[in-house]
Amino acid sequence: MTPAVVVDQVSKTYRSYARPWDRIAERLVGGQRHHAHHALREISFELPRGEAIGVVGENGAGKSTLLKILAGITPPTTGQIRVEGAIAAILELGSGFHPEFTGRQNIALNGAMLGLSQEAVSRATPEIIAFSELGTFIDQPVKHYSTGMAMRLAFSIAVQVNPDVLIVDEALSVGDGYFQKKCMDRLRQFLAAGGTLLFCSHAMYYVSAFCRRALWLREGQVAGLGPSSEVVPAYEAFLEQKREPVGERSASVATGAVKADSSQAPSSGEGPARITTMMIGEQVPTAGTPVVVDSGVALRISVGWQADRADRQIHFGVGINRASDGIEVCAFGSHQQEPELFLSGREGRAILDVPSLALVKGAFDLYLFLLDESGLHIYDSQIFPAALSVRQSRYAFGLVTMPHQWSTGAPATDLSRTLATRDAHVAGDESADDLSPVVGTSNA
Repeated sequence: MTPAVVVDQVSKTYRSYARPWDRIAERLVGGQRHHAHHALREISFELPRGEAIGVVGENGAGKSTLLKILAGITPPTTGQIRVEGAIAAILELGSGFHPEFTGRQNIALNGAMLGLSQEAVSRATPEIIAFSELGTFIDQPVKHYSTGMAMRLAFSIAVQVNPDVLIVDEALSVGDGYFQKKCMDRLRQFLAAGGTLLFCSHAMYYVSAFCRRALWLREGQVAGLGPSSEVVPAYEAFLEQKREPVGERSASVATGAVKADSSQAPSSGEGPARITTMMIGEQVPTAGTPVVVDSGVALRISVGWQADRADRQIHFGVGINRASDGIEVCAFGSHQQEPELFLSGREGRAILDVPSLALVKGAFDLYLFLLDESGLHIYDSQIFPAALSVRQSRYAFGLVTMPHQWSTGAPATDLSRTLATRDAHVAGDESADDLSPVVGTSNA
């Protein structure tokens, strides 16, 4: 099958001039008077039809530049691209909109830019307006729109013109939670119908959920390309190495502050569902008074909720982070259970049981998430800093304990010969072959 998107050795270089006159002088008298900024360097990948690829990387890594090239907004300096079928893009909010035109007029303008006939635009306009839910604002100039309203209009146009390839660049990071969920549901429908998606986001959870593969850009070059289950952890490990000092993180945790994350919804209590209570065992943690439990005992966390409708299906997620440095220890999601557990009703309680707590010591933050039926959209979230304190009767090393058992066996080979064999092989010493094989076939 012909790929929907082919990117072959694409590079993009921008010229930066210290003074406006240097540009003119370079053209008139020659000589280089500019500094070359390489936004992209020899990027290559293919995207089959009906699949999604996530584009990840730090700010300034070249993600938006790549998506602009694919959308036809800017040409590559070198290399070639090929996109099969109609393409729609949601890039910077407001891009492609005329600020003096109304929303309705911008629908017509964008439809023409996408190559649609006037008749096709007229047919699609009612569906675009209905999906955007802008109401009377559709006949107001776009310059009066908020960022959330601009996102509603841009997303509505992009998905309702039925493109073959859809490009989304951080568009879901703004707007209210209700419309964000509506957009996510529409993206899932788009992929299920055989659409091809390029999805750029800083929310790794969404990238992993939507995209089978991921492309990691770093300083304009490919740092990783492959299954999202491999690329995303590698990118997160890279970010972990650049985290703020432990002392600063500890101070922010102590005050209950949490870094902004586009994948994490604030707790407003105004959404379609909200968290109402949380208990560890039979106790409710309070600020400065954690619930103390012993390592190895059974742990129960119960969470209460309220919803606007009895038929709304919801999921719960619980995350446990070490309070001292924010290290993510583990997470649990009801949507990941087999069989999948759905919760419904206007109110209720979800119970998470951990038969044996593997944590050995320390204070831990609890993160609670109330999710939609797909486990993607966050209706509500609550954070309880240092809510859980784990103690152990004896001093323990590390963070967790694992089920294990000691036993006895035959006398082991002399350790000095084992180490000598290992060191000789590491050094590439051929004389190591003279030593008897003392470790068998094990790779341990």
